[in-house]
Amino acid sequence: EGIQDELERDGHKVIVLQTGIAGENRVRFAAIVNNCKHFHGRCGLGAVMGSKRLKAIAVGGRQPIPIADAEKAKAARNWYKDHYNRDEDLMHLYGTSRGVIPLNNDGVLPTRHFRDGAFDQFENISGVRMAETILTRRGTCFACDVACKREVSVPELGVNEKYGGPEYETIAATGSLCGVGDLKQVALFNQLVNGYVLDSISTGVTIAFAMEAYEKGILTKEQTGGLELRYGDPEVVKTLIHQIARREGLGALLADGVKRAAEQLGPEAQKIALHVRGQELPMHEPRGKPSLGLAYALSPTGADHVEAPHDPMLEFVQPGKNPLGGMGLLEPVPVLELSPRKVRMFVYGQRLWGACNILGMCVFVAAPIGVLELQPWLDYFNAATGWDLSLWELFKASDRANALFRMYNHREGVGPEEDRLPDRMFEPLEKGALEGRALDREEFQQALRDYYEMMGWDRETGLPTRATLYELDLEWLAES
Repeated sequence: EGIQDELERDGHKVIVLQTGIAGENRVRFAAIVNNCKHFHGRCGLGAVMGSKRLKAIAVGGRQPIPIADAEKAKAARNWYKDHYNRDEDLMHLYGTSRGVIPLNNDGVLPTRHFRDGAFDQFENISGVRMAETILTRRGTCFACDVACKREVSVPELGVNEKYGGPEYETIAATGSLCGVGDLKQVALFNQLVNGYVLDSISTGVTIAFAMEAYEKGILTKEQTGGLELRYGDPEVVKTLIHQIARREGLGALLADGVKRAAEQLGPEAQKIALHVRGQELPMHEPRGKPSLGLAYALSPTGADHVEAPHDPMLEFVQPGKNPLGGMGLLEPVPVLELSPRKVRMFVYGQRLWGACNILGMCVFVAAPIGVLELQPWLDYFNAATGWDLSLWELFKASDRANALFRMYNHREGVGPEEDRLPDRMFEPLEKGALEGRALDREEFQQALRDYYEMMGWDRETGLPTRATLYELDLEWLAES
């Protein structure tokens, strides 16, 4: 706010991206925040800023955004206006926290460090309860009709709406995962992680890891500084958020994330460290969404819940009404199936969401979550840029990016042995509608091999073949 006050004196708006105390202390899951409430949350980008002694970047602009064909762009916008009904959109009404109730009912709400799939107090932390109690405003990214963001206020706890409000990931990571069923306390956790500029997912998973480690005797009371790390205690969560951000007490260990903390604590801790490539698992359950397990295992940055559409989106495909029919996804596949058919749907879905990343398109607006179908989306992009890009070219660009990620990781020593899930995903859920369900290791390994081959990657090395690199116009990589 101080930077904005100083730079906006001439009347032009300034946007500020910054890290916080967590970034300054190089917490490995420190984030970058845009105007206090819009986060670049994962991968420790705030720690990179902190390592460069860079606190903030302020950007202002005065020029209009040029549109190559304004009439065609207007037509594409009108398509969206005609097809989107905000009054019926649960994403607008309840934000991402709309997911708490259905995920709990389906037995896939991460609870007690992914041991359970259901939480007794789920209704208390739901989007519906938020709308009824602490919600003050439905926030938005710039010019977005959906307006899925939340702004909340809890005066008795000092929670200020300038820090926004908890998204689903924050609610699950610091709420059900840690056994806390008080929405006002979760709103306070959200303000704390936002103020320190921490990734709320990794923060919650790291705290839940510490709780289970304490429960199993891996962490002692002496190591915790006298803290009783019990599920359901909001004071423990608050204390550990402060300690992690400041690298104090037990936080000095936890600030490096669960992978490195577990390596220091020993083999028993490593068995319960829930991460892929060092990045903590998001708040979606692979035992109930098996192709999401592929997404976690294959994402180049570690476990990532926006790598591809989730399994339930692939089950409710209706012939003749399928917004992804242009990709050839015409038949529904059951949620719990992990067959070659499901792998094919994952491959195509990964291409789609990879294209969203390339063009800066929010997956909450684009199909299959949002109403924006493939062709109107592409029409708008072409109208804005003056290009004549086809869907085929766009998806090839997505494949090219995926191959580049893969080859970069290979160069840095990250190989196919990292295409794995934590052991817990192959253990049965202890509670919820899917109680007793676990992923099958051999079925999962076969799905990985099927994925490699569908992508044109070597079945053994997990790398794009020489022919695939040439086909993607990455000749320089093929010959290097």
